[in-house]
Amino acid sequence: MSVNRSEVRKSALSLIYALLENGGAADSFDIELFWSIAQEKKQDHFNEAYAKAVLHTCRISADSARLVAERAENLIAALQGDLTSIALREEVERFAKQSAAFESALAALSYCLRDKRRDGTVQLALCTRDILRLARVLAAMGEELLPRFADFPVYHHLMEPLAASIRRRCRLMVVVDDLSEPLTLVNSKEHGGLGRLASDLHELRPAAEELARAVLAQRETLESEITQLLTNYSLERLDTVDTVILLIALYELRFNKLEAAIVISEANQLANAYSGSKSAPFIHGILAAAAKA
Repeated sequence: MSVNRSEVRKSALSLIYALLENGGAADSFDIELFWSIAQEKKQDHFNEAYAKAVLHTCRISADSARLVAERAENLIAALQGDLTSIALREEVERFAKQSAAFESALAALSYCLRDKRRDGTVQLALCTRDILRLARVLAAMGEELLPRFADFPVYHHLMEPLAASIRRRCRLMVVVDDLSEPLTLVNSKEHGGLGRLASDLHELRPAAEELARAVLAQRETLESEITQLLTNYSLERLDTVDTVILLIALYELRFNKLEAAIVISEANQLANAYSGSKSAPFIHGILAAAAKA
């Protein structure tokens, strides 16, 4: 697993906190809503990076689309009146229209990248998926169309330039389609960053849920130890977020057998980020005592 363990702890903290604030009733807890909110910023960042990667890959698309349109128009004009070529003419027209639709989708994606409204990244994701779908369709259409040209040698002088443009267009579509599975791009020289973003999004949720389930399964044991470590203080008086930080830290200390220095350092970071200014020293003291026990 490549996901950052600090990120896993943060997400597990948020999840356990939300569950406890919900009364601990998992059956009435909307886990999908929780994750849609918890990962909103990460998802937005990924959507933007994905869109930019697709646009960068398609940077030569406009030129190849122009050549396809021009050469398709010339061939279609020459085929007018030839009853034996009606089916071929219709196929060429469909390919040219699909190619133009792809360019329109690219223009929409470019516009969405410049759009700074709150729901902009949702539109980015929709436009990106649309482009990937169109790329697959266009590549398949090109593969079916090219062999048909051999049946009309009399138009070779017009078909050969168009065929060259279609091949170039299809090669681009194949490269675009390679981006359709971001998780496979982790080791890519050009798109490794996008692959890692996708991997983090993919792995964070199951890792955080696994940690949260494990901590809650040992909640009674962990809370008993916290109670013993408190001096002139009761567990009920602790803020929920401080309690959860301690639960996670003690679980990793006792059950994951992490080094005390690592556990305390991570707990301090969580306290500084999510709790009050006095919580970090307090949590540090509790965990230091637990490490000595």
